[in-house]
Amino acid sequence: MNAYGTVLKQLIQLTGSKLSTISDVIGYDVSYISKWCNKSMLPAAKMVPEINRSMASLFAQEILSQEILGDFEKAFLTDVCPDDLENTIYTLLKENYSSSCSEASTELKQQTTYKPRILTLANDIYNFFNHELPQMLLDYDDALDVLCTLDVCRFAMDEPSNAYSHLTAKHPVNVKIGVDTDLLYADNNDGLKALYYFVSANRAISFDFYDNTLMRTMNTIVVKDRVAIICALDQYNRVNVASVIFDPEKVNQIYVRTLPAFRTPDLLAHATEQFEFYQHGYRTDFYTKDNFQFLLTLGFEYLLPQECWDKIINVAREDYHDEFMSLIVAQLQITWEEIFEKNTSDFYVLKSSLMKYIDDGELIFADVVYHMTPEERKLHIENVLALSKKNRNIQFYVIDDEQLVNNHQGLHFSIFNNRKKLFLKNPDRYHTDIGPYFYSVLSDQLIQRISSYLDGLRNADYCSHYEAESLQAFYDKYSSLVYRMIDLSAFKK
Repeated sequence: MNAYGTVLKQLIQLTGSKLSTISDVIGYDVSYISKWCNKSMLPAAKMVPEINRSMASLFAQEILSQEILGDFEKAFLTDVCPDDLENTIYTLLKENYSSSCSEASTELKQQTTYKPRILTLANDIYNFFNHELPQMLLDYDDALDVLCTLDVCRFAMDEPSNAYSHLTAKHPVNVKIGVDTDLLYADNNDGLKALYYFVSANRAISFDFYDNTLMRTMNTIVVKDRVAIICALDQYNRVNVASVIFDPEKVNQIYVRTLPAFRTPDLLAHATEQFEFYQHGYRTDFYTKDNFQFLLTLGFEYLLPQECWDKIINVAREDYHDEFMSLIVAQLQITWEEIFEKNTSDFYVLKSSLMKYIDDGELIFADVVYHMTPEERKLHIENVLALSKKNRNIQFYVIDDEQLVNNHQGLHFSIFNNRKKLFLKNPDRYHTDIGPYFYSVLSDQLIQRISSYLDGLRNADYCSHYEAESLQAFYDKYSSLVYRMIDLSAFKK
């Protein structure tokens, strides 16, 4: 018995509310509300607080306006004053939702037969991929290995608020997924941008991206030991029919048959942990080149003043108890002093990130989270000015991310590129226990496309260019204001 559906149906019948009215209030189609009432499904966990709050407000208004508070109290065996009615209804919906989730989980675990589901209706297919499947992955309490042969670029472009953005799992989710390289490398860069936003939106999941040439006709999603989905696609490569299989034996047979399509030579980019990143001296080798592009989404860890180095090294050694990382920081200090004196470096920095850095001073140097003091931030600004005058090959590009078309999705991963090697860094990973630290890009062609795209950002309307002179002019005009903001930030601690 779906307790949530029972309570919702009671409230609708008590108030005489129309499903269309509820639909307008919560922003969900009538068909979803009907299924909630008929106990065939539940709202997605991420959205249910907002849904319940909106419905509680609507039902409370109806009960009070119709003067049927007594009927409500009788129906739900409670005493409530008018001022507390909305919160009482919200709590009622919340508690019964939790109860229903537990019931559904128990029912799933107790299943002895595994009847497949065939999805043919567009609404059912949409609901499964955007609500049921993400929730299903969330409900599992251990690590998941997922294979997906469907093209991620098409999926990300068709569903910008994609299904997996709902995932906040506290266990590792590792996904091998196909990429249509024709779409990824298209001149309009739509596929490239969609993939970046997809990764940024789903930074709690570890993806390995493969050229999908060998898997284009397979149309399979399989979660090892759990569930497999076999899809029939229409002429636009959208899911037209989906068969959902729960039998563990058949699921794993499909997994074994699908896995060979993900060949190592076809790997374009993959999630990378810290030990892999440092195993072969990748980071130190990265800085042996002479032409860099950096897209920084948190703070600004480059061109640091001399006064900071010993402190960062000590944080690595004493706070992190990581002697190896302290050595990495010390090596980078020497390396960076050399490369930023003469090499070409283009820094792309988000306006929102700069404002946040001025306010809290947070940066991630290598793998060390460090908070610059107000005085260190001022010294940092002065050092940036000095080095940009010394090396005219240092250029700054400030991106007004509020003007971006996809600004609601956010730019989260930082990009580090020397035009031969390229990796992405996930700042969120340093404050959580899930998701990858890095993505290593292995495809030379993909590196070239990203390099070209970043070069093109220079001419974008939302991108402002600063070299030594314009940087000095900006400093002369606004330094007093910036320094006052930095000083004020000290009082927020």
